[in-house]
Amino acid sequence: MHLSIDNRLFARVDGELGVRYSPQGSDREYCTTTKNISGGGVRMSLLKKLEPGTVLDLEIFKYNTDLKAVCRGKVAWIWGEPMSREKNQLFEAGISFLNQQLLYIGRLINHLETQNTGNIL
Repeated sequence: MHLSIDNRLFARVDGELGVRYSPQGSDREYCTTTKNISGGGVRMSLLKKLEPGTVLDLEIFKYNTDLKAVCRGKVAWIWGEPMSREKNQLFEAGISFLNQQLLYIGRLINHLETQNTGNIL
């Protein structure tokens, strides 16, 4: 049996938030959703394959609320093949926050935790 140790500084919270992102140096903006989020980064789908190290301008938000965080992130990893051909060939990626606004990200995480707890009851 293989045991792995997760040495993350922040716990990950599963949930879907909206994301607008733009690779730095590009005038293109894309919209997607999160898979999970923590105080240190986010796992999300990308509409276009980007190289690890690419810096992104991010706006992460909860639909139909004023909860949002604006920050920069760096592509830490990307799944090399599209995760689903039915979903327009989305790529899964891990994004590390570079200048996270912990207060605002914390509010988004708290909302997801409350939502996840509410779904269990």
